[in-house]
Amino acid sequence: MNPHIHSWTDGFVALREHAFATRGAVELDTGAKWPRTTGDDVVTIAALFDPSVRDTATPGLLRRWRGVLDEIKHEALAAPVDTYGENRSFWNTLEVAAITLDDHAYPLPTATSWRRLLHEVGGHGTRNAGSDVPPFGPFPGAQHLDDIYLAEFKLLRDQRGADTLKPPSGFAGVDKPIPRTTNADVLQLAAYWTAQFVTAPQVMGTAGVATLWQTAMHDVEALAKTGKPSDVYPKNNEFWRSLGELAVHVAAAHEAPTSLDIAKDTAAHLPDTYGRVAGKAADAIADVGHAIKESFIAAIKKPLYIAGGIVGLYLLTRNRGGN
Repeated sequence: MNPHIHSWTDGFVALREHAFATRGAVELDTGAKWPRTTGDDVVTIAALFDPSVRDTATPGLLRRWRGVLDEIKHEALAAPVDTYGENRSFWNTLEVAAITLDDHAYPLPTATSWRRLLHEVGGHGTRNAGSDVPPFGPFPGAQHLDDIYLAEFKLLRDQRGADTLKPPSGFAGVDKPIPRTTNADVLQLAAYWTAQFVTAPQVMGTAGVATLWQTAMHDVEALAKTGKPSDVYPKNNEFWRSLGELAVHVAAAHEAPTSLDIAKDTAAHLPDTYGRVAGKAADAIADVGHAIKESFIAAIKKPLYIAGGIVGLYLLTRNRGGN
């Protein structure tokens, strides 16, 4: 599991921050703020939460949740690629749902579920969204993520110019050239690399990189998003050093054996135990599939697919419109 997702509330915060990074935000003078998630994003998130919410919700929350599902049915499914008109209500209700699930100590979705959900949200729109094509790319010669990072670094160093700077406070390392990237550049890089990080396998060192990157993203939120797009980002030194560590870590994580790989190896020597566990997993998968088909799908009137106990996170409306 992503190291910062130890509760439903952690998952909610991770989703919201990722949605801010990939979709942007609506912010009022009062300080109220919520993501500009699309209809597709909202359905994807609701599908993961729905069975658990229905199992634990108080009567008041259940009425509120059903209202959210009704809004999704009438608006999100009709315009999956547009910004969802009821985002404020959806995100407010989702926060209450996450807190309630934690209060009831309701079991969390699997690590794979969170990774797929974070990868899916923000992945099909055009506003501020990361994509499979890296910013300023493509880079045909880049075969690995660390190659992409180096290609981006060299391109932006040459295009924007660079300053040789000492490590800022709290950073180790040596003096190095730092590209004079703009606020707009940094926002693109941040969205892409955040998506790479949250979908990467969790390995040793992930927690430290998560903390480092979270600090960098707070600066991006406070400075890059509020600044003039063409102005030089004021914390390029911190950003590029953090990005370098993240890129190396993510590239290495894809090469390292995951806990699933280790579990498969162990299971090969324990076929009877594995069979019993697999049987229980199959029962759990059937339960999840039944809950979603009988409740969530009934509410929104659109089929979702279940694969390996995880919502497939894919809507027929992408190709069929609202039909």
